[in-house]
Amino acid sequence: MERKILAILLVTFFALANVTLTLVYATPQAITERINSSIFTRFTPRVQRPPKTDITIRNIPSGDTVYSTVTIIARLQGSASAIVYQIDTGPEYLMSRVGSTDRYQASWDTTTVTPGSHTLTVKAEDTTGKVLDTNSVTVTVSSDYVWELYYEIDYVIGHVPTQAVLDYMQSYWRGHAIKFTFFVDDAVSDPTPGDSVISDNDFWTLENQYNDYLVYDDRSYGGASPKYFLKEKWMLYGTYYTSTSVAGYTYVYLSGNNLLAGNYIFIADAMIDNWELYNSIPSKGGEAVVLMHEAGHSIGIAKVRGGAELYDSDYYSVMSYLRTQNSGFTGVWYYSREYWATRNMEYYTI
Repeated sequence: MERKILAILLVTFFALANVTLTLVYATPQAITERINSSIFTRFTPRVQRPPKTDITIRNIPSGDTVYSTVTIIARLQGSASAIVYQIDTGPEYLMSRVGSTDRYQASWDTTTVTPGSHTLTVKAEDTTGKVLDTNSVTVTVSSDYVWELYYEIDYVIGHVPTQAVLDYMQSYWRGHAIKFTFFVDDAVSDPTPGDSVISDNDFWTLENQYNDYLVYDDRSYGGASPKYFLKEKWMLYGTYYTSTSVAGYTYVYLSGNNLLAGNYIFIADAMIDNWELYNSIPSKGGEAVVLMHEAGHSIGIAKVRGGAELYDSDYYSVMSYLRTQNSGFTGVWYYSREYWATRNMEYYTI
């Protein structure tokens, strides 16, 4: 008999000085590996060759829907004199290198083309204009938003969300046809100030008291009746979780290894502030990564295996661990195309 098991689990985003992340309630799995060794090794001379030039679009998967102005992120491996992008067979536009990284970025105003299917190509070129490598994706340009979400954000006094971070996320999602509306609502007090943390009980107490009915009624009444599939989500900016290494978490709804939707997000703002200070991260980069990571879970962005979250191997992606690479990627934070492709937007269509 076929059986579908639905599970609710707590996705927890760890951020230590040496940075690790994990999932609460995941069961450790034993890993057995076999290493085959050879006693006799044949020596083969090797010729050193220059690295092959490889260019890859990092944040836009084929089949994506884009709208308004969308950010393009590309990764260069090897060397090139110029990185450019092109829409269909139109003119080429120069992309700019992000600091000293191997990433390049540009902003594409999609209103310059007609709505519908288009090919986005990124090219690596030498000094003569010769193309060394290309990477293309097919996208659908929309003339308007396709999806909408509303986030009510309450915050513990002294930990108001950073406006510039909210604005960036709103702009990033707009480029992918998602209308992200946020309400920075109530300044709240820790129900148990003596312990200086927001425990699970504190979280649900505040949700029960302050999660208002704004557009869609996603109130869970202290966790008793959680709602994951509505267009409205609730988020609490706080101080610390009971573990001081936790930077945030999201309650999510799983079907097997598929994350369908999420809601009830906690951002441990004080912990993130300390991590940013320790690692000399500018411009609230840690906050941006954690916010986008957890909000990503609320629309189904994740890879899960055996109840444990698999984190992005792209260190600059917000779906990786909290790192100096992604948090320091100031003003160019992004979801990698492998993880953005896991989003589940069926509940949020306008």
